[in-house]
Amino acid sequence: MPTHDKTKTPPERRKAPAGSTVRIDGLHLSREAWTRVEALTAQFRRAGIPRAHPSGALDLLVLHPEVAAKILAGGCRVYLCATCGTWLDAAGAIAHQDEVPTHEVQGLSVPPMRT
Repeated sequence: MPTHDKTKTPPERRKAPAGSTVRIDGLHLSREAWTRVEALTAQFRRAGIPRAHPSGALDLLVLHPEVAAKILAGGCRVYLCATCGTWLDAAGAIAHQDEVPTHEVQGLSVPPMRT
């Protein structure tokens, strides 16, 4: 009967070389892009979205870069349409609510970045 050595340590994680990519949802991202995804996910959590996931942050960065930039900068209010999933800034939220009054647009306060 074989015995298992419980004192084995897991293999050491190697740091990827500069310019390499990270895989998320089937896409390969540069380390720089991954850093932005992680920062945006952290900002979501600071804004009160505890289940923020990197794939959602990636979608926002790709589909709504202007809103993502505001969230990354912090100290703003952004809006998410709970009905269709569209991210909006303040002006966009008002226009969206006027165009589709049956949609439910929710505002999120993003605190200023800590230094």
